[in-house]
Amino acid sequence: MAIQSSSDRGFLVPVVIAFVVLAILGAAVFLLNPHKTAEFSVTKVDLFAPHTEFNAVPGSTHIIGEAPATEDDLYVVAHVRLTDKLRLPLFLSAWTATATLADGSSADATIVPASQLSRLGQSFPALPGLITQPAFRFNDEIAPGSTAEGTLIFLFPNLTQAAWQSKKSAELTLQLRNQNALTAKLP
Repeated sequence: MAIQSSSDRGFLVPVVIAFVVLAILGAAVFLLNPHKTAEFSVTKVDLFAPHTEFNAVPGSTHIIGEAPATEDDLYVVAHVRLTDKLRLPLFLSAWTATATLADGSSADATIVPASQLSRLGQSFPALPGLITQPAFRFNDEIAPGSTAEGTLIFLFPNLTQAAWQSKKSAELTLQLRNQNALTAKLP
């Protein structure tokens, strides 16, 4: 029968205590750190579908019997909410919107910059009435723990309101500087 010396047992006890302390610290770090960067949602979507007819410009060539050119576009006004769950500010980098139409094709949107809203409002006076909050801008900062709401306007060129309403799906993606992208469904 071998007898263990007190020096052999003395080494094992501190190692076990060190592992227990490390496990407790690891669990505390895991539980206290946020698991999400942010909560991102689309609270409401308004549609504006102008039918534009282009008449011949005075002095230009017009073919007799030819109808004037027309264009059907769809402006999707997305009201979004973003809550920063980190202890660091979030910086907005880019926005994209894509719709998968009923026939399986996809349509990508162009974001209307906030600087162009007044000019767009001159062309389509009904459109500014759909904007309830100031639009987000690129490089906007969302403070840690705060919630920001705003309106984004996307142009889906040559897409009708009927095509939008019969779509399979649509999503809005927010690119953040130094963080993973966030995605929300467009109803």
